[in-house]
Amino acid sequence: MVVAVVAVVVALAAVIGVGVMILDRRATPPAAAPGSPTPVESDPPPGNLKLRDDTATITLTWTDPSDGLVPFMVAGGRAGQPLGVLATVDPGQTSYTVNGLNSRVDYCFAVLAVYGTERFATSSQVCTSREVSSTPD
Repeated sequence: MVVAVVAVVVALAAVIGVGVMILDRRATPPAAAPGSPTPVESDPPPGNLKLRDDTATITLTWTDPSDGLVPFMVAGGRAGQPLGVLATVDPGQTSYTVNGLNSRVDYCFAVLAVYGTERFATSSQVCTSREVSSTPD
């Protein structure tokens, strides 16, 4: 009887262990494939990033460190959240307007100069600072 109970406990422990290993593998992001390029920042970033907040639209402006030779990617999102790519901007263009924004939400933005498939440079980040007045319900 004792041997049967011990066998059941060992079998349960083994099943639980395998389950933990499977869940742990799902939670771990996959490693980059061998030989995959890792983007690096090596060239000058866009400078002097500024924003003009017009409530439902935000206009971003920056300086071009490449003198019009490279395109840019504009990244943005809600403050405190990861930024996502919003647009690609042609070489020589140093402004972009984001439309359709919520006037009660703060947003952050950055601009990336794209020097090549593995070379980019990221500006500093700028964020809105909106004061939302609270109204009694």
